[in-house]
Amino acid sequence: MAFVDLETTGANPEHDRITEIGIVQIGPDGVSEWSTLVNPGRPIPEFIERLTGINDAMVAPAPRFAELAAGIRTRLAGRLFVAHNAGFDYGFLQREFARLGGAGFVAPVLCTVKLSRRLYPEHGRHNLDALIARHGLVVGARHRALGDARALHQFWQRACAEHAPAALDAAVTAVMAGPNLPPHLDPRELAELPEHPGIYLFYDADERLIFVGKAKNLRARVLAHFGRKQASAGNRLLIERLRRIEAQAAGGELGMALMEATLIARHGPEFNRAPRVDPHADRATAQAWAHSGPACLIEGPYVHVVDEWCYLGSALCERELSSLVDSAERRFDRPVYRLLRAASAGFRPLRAYDELVRCG
Repeated sequence: MAFVDLETTGANPEHDRITEIGIVQIGPDGVSEWSTLVNPGRPIPEFIERLTGINDAMVAPAPRFAELAAGIRTRLAGRLFVAHNAGFDYGFLQREFARLGGAGFVAPVLCTVKLSRRLYPEHGRHNLDALIARHGLVVGARHRALGDARALHQFWQRACAEHAPAALDAAVTAVMAGPNLPPHLDPRELAELPEHPGIYLFYDADERLIFVGKAKNLRARVLAHFGRKQASAGNRLLIERLRRIEAQAAGGELGMALMEATLIARHGPEFNRAPRVDPHADRATAQAWAHSGPACLIEGPYVHVVDEWCYLGSALCERELSSLVDSAERRFDRPVYRLLRAASAGFRPLRAYDELVRCG
């Protein structure tokens, strides 16, 4: 295990930098400690100086993060990364490593805030000051990296002494199984995600669409991206790049598939697999359109409108339907065409739907 604490110039890993790192390592050889000041390459705000006692003069002769990166990686390699509000410390380290290029930084993470909540649910506060007071932890220098890392190690020792190994293991497993939300993402976007079916869109810092996905439960599927079971290198890089999430309602399996395929075909998001189609295939190679005008596929309350194998969109009412027919762009996308061909037995002329609406 590695108990880690960072001091920084602020709370935003995109703009702020690390000023101090403290690590307490425990393993077969016992306990070892290491800490260093870090030159952040920018002034330390006055309120941060008052909080930590770290000032510009102290960090001026200190090494930059780039000089420390290899040693930090070695110290943390193969260890459980333990921190208080772990997303903050882990996110800052990930961002610093990302700035250097090459391999990013990835480690299993345990948040002691979440662990305290699970082990001591009878208490309402779980910040570090509350843990220090409640468990009688001895801290030589509060708001200094090594002092706070030592406090976390002491909290772990108390937890081990007060809980049976099986209960402690179960708590750790439950905490680590939950989503590890990145600090650079607005938590309000996650809190507001709906639980209905639809598609979700991930954007990077430059507002580029980098991933499109579909789900029967949008909230559950998006949160799954941050879970431990989604630890592939590609997903880790996707989450590192993610800055904004957008959700859109969609109707039924076909509706979700059509919307997803349309967006992927038209925007080519970096983290979606490119569709396996002939790049020279176009509308001329498609099967002849069997209808005299637009047709529709009805899926629950949604009406998916198609014209000459071009997906125009999905409507929930007659007004939306008319708007799609009148103004939607007719664009042929081969992946969308394949979905429509598979469902073509369900096509009905749009006028038949109009008559159905008029008859109630």
